[in-house]
Amino acid sequence: MAVDPDDVRFDEGISLIKTGKFEEAIDIFSELVKKDNRNHKAWNAYGVALSQTNHSENAISCFENALQLDPDNKIYQRNLNRIKNPPAKTPKSKIADLTPHKKSRSWLYGAALLVLLIGIGGIFISDQVPGFSVSTGIPGIFPGAEPVDEVLVNTPAPVMTIIATPEPTPEKPVRTPTPVPEVLFHFIDVSQGDAALIQSEGKNMLIDAGPKSSGKRLVDYIKQQNVTTLDYLVASHPLDDHIGGMRDVLDAFDVKTYVDNGMIHSSDLYKDVISAVISDQAVRMIASSGMTIPFTNTTKVEIIGPRRLTGHLDEDSLILRVTMNNVSAVFPGDSSEVRGTATILKLPDHGSDTGIGPIMNTRPKAVVISLASGNPFGYPRSATLDEIKKQDSRLFRTDINGTIVIRTDGENWSAMTAR
Repeated sequence: MAVDPDDVRFDEGISLIKTGKFEEAIDIFSELVKKDNRNHKAWNAYGVALSQTNHSENAISCFENALQLDPDNKIYQRNLNRIKNPPAKTPKSKIADLTPHKKSRSWLYGAALLVLLIGIGGIFISDQVPGFSVSTGIPGIFPGAEPVDEVLVNTPAPVMTIIATPEPTPEKPVRTPTPVPEVLFHFIDVSQGDAALIQSEGKNMLIDAGPKSSGKRLVDYIKQQNVTTLDYLVASHPLDDHIGGMRDVLDAFDVKTYVDNGMIHSSDLYKDVISAVISDQAVRMIASSGMTIPFTNTTKVEIIGPRRLTGHLDEDSLILRVTMNNVSAVFPGDSSEVRGTATILKLPDHGSDTGIGPIMNTRPKAVVISLASGNPFGYPRSATLDEIKKQDSRLFRTDINGTIVIRTDGENWSAMTAR
């Protein structure tokens, strides 16, 4: 996936905010809005950086500009409200003035004040920047079903007064809550082809790798998710729009196990991929219906098709069902032989009429179509879209939404899109 220089500069500015280098961040966001005065994300981030300095009025203007460009953005409105209506400062306690200060301990109070201020600043920045939810501009993966560009802004912290008290009693350590398990499904925009990254409990599975022309952008995206190892690399079937980027993936990552249906294809591409699997010393797993791929404790991966190989490349595609508690996702390659209900369906064959049967059979809550804009096949077909509408399914398309990321805790799910 090509990297936009402006996106790189935006990320640099956010990193500077996180490290407290507000003036340098201001320079970057000023540059970005001068270059494109309709960049509402940059205007909002510009306001955040300015709000950390003595430029409150300028920050207000930035948030107002962001809201003019994106009037329904609740985050921008919240940022504007916070800076216009900061909380009242806590009045200085008279106890501090009446408490005798021993000369020998004056350095201790100064150090305590410094630690407090540093702590406050740390809390301030961590609340402001890591919490900014960016659905547009993946790879920021954050909660929320609707895409929202978000940079949280805090108001200045109230003045703190150090009061001389006896030596404090050590606090009991706070127990860190155990994170709730979840699964991420990345439906990656690889033009006219399929590629889906599944992440659960620190493990990674890639199903298909798109066409050869998208190999590099696929690798770039996966690396942006901090992935270095693929526990499983699955080829649904040996056609270019599904295994074209496999060689790039095998070269870029440590692949533990390569999974396919065992069908031999005469193409040079197929031979090159299998040769790379062998030279990479990855385990090759020939999968068939009824088998289970041992992925993680919370996420079950079943092979539910094909029941037998027919010699038809599309219909012989491996069909995978990935389940976490009450949420399941089906990845059928290009096969129309899909049975059983599913929460999420990756539509087979990029929106052709082949997908009508699977939609009727699975009755999904969400349908994902991976395809290129302006493709020569006229996909997605109107009859397929009509069936999706009839089932009242939420539709996501990589040609319109870019990369789509769906996350679930096994009970609920939410979706984010790159655009």
